[in-house]
Amino acid sequence: MIKKASYVTIFGVIITVMGVITLQHRLPVGPVVFGLTVVPFAGLIIAQRSLRRAIPDLIFGALDTGLLTIPALWGGTFFGVMGAIAGSVIGDALTDGIAGFIEGGIAEWLRKKGIEESREPVTTALGKMAGCLLGSGFVLTGALIIGVHPRC
Repeated sequence: MIKKASYVTIFGVIITVMGVITLQHRLPVGPVVFGLTVVPFAGLIIAQRSLRRAIPDLIFGALDTGLLTIPALWGGTFFGVMGAIAGSVIGDALTDGIAGFIEGGIAEWLRKKGIEESREPVTTALGKMAGCLLGSGFVLTGALIIGVHPRC
């Protein structure tokens, strides 16, 4: 288990470092976060994990964090940093329930179709990680395009 946790941590560190660099250089966060989706996908491919088995986790992450990003942006735009934090915390509670419900439904549907979804640690962790980056990157890029700028 430690070997698997270390493997997943490597990809988390890469994403964290890239996020810090993005903020330091004031790069557009949305497109960078969206692009970082390739990092956990690469982890799945390198570990020879099935991308199909990661579908429920990918969808959970995309819905959960994509939807979470909306109240975080709203809170940050109208109330600054504390608004973004409150929006994230409240949004996370709501979106975990929504995305978990949908993830469970998708897992049931896949099993009925003969596709076994994976609950193996590396696939689940990297699948959710990729989904979170995909969903939030999509929302943040959309916000950038329509001109939403949270207060600092």
